[in-house]
Amino acid sequence: MFILRFIALLVLMLQFNGMFAQELAEFKWKKRILLIIDSNNDLPARNIQVSKFVARNDEMKERDLDLFVCTGKEVLDKDGLKTNIDPAKISYGEFQGVILIGKDGGVKLRKKFIVEPGEVFDLIDQMPMRRAEMKNR
Repeated sequence: MFILRFIALLVLMLQFNGMFAQELAEFKWKKRILLIIDSNNDLPARNIQVSKFVARNDEMKERDLDLFVCTGKEVLDKDGLKTNIDPAKISYGEFQGVILIGKDGGVKLRKKFIVEPGEVFDLIDQMPMRRAEMKNR
C-alpha cells in the first residue's frame, strides 16, 4: 500500500511540476516575442537594449509584444524576473542581439545590439496581421 501511495504522489508531483513549464510555442497566435539574446553576458549592451524597449512599454502592449532576455543559463522577463522557459530551447549560439518572432512563430528580425524600438515597431506595423489588428480596433 505504501508503494502505491508513493507512486501516486510521485506522478502527481511530476504532473504539477510540468504545469508550470512554459514554452515560447504557447505564445503562438497570441503574442509577438522579442528575444534579447545575451549568451556572452554582455550586461551593458543587454541593459541598454532592454531599457530602450521597457521605456516604450505602451507601444509594446499595443502590438502584443512580450520581451524576454535569454542569457544562455536562464530566461528573464522584461522586469528581470526568471521565467519557466527552458533556455536550452532558445539556442542561437554566440549571437548577441534582438530576435523578433511573429505571432505565426516565424523569425521576422534578427539583428545585433543595439536595435531601436522604432525599427521593430515599424516592421511589426507592416505585417499583414498587425494591419488587420489596427483596422479592427
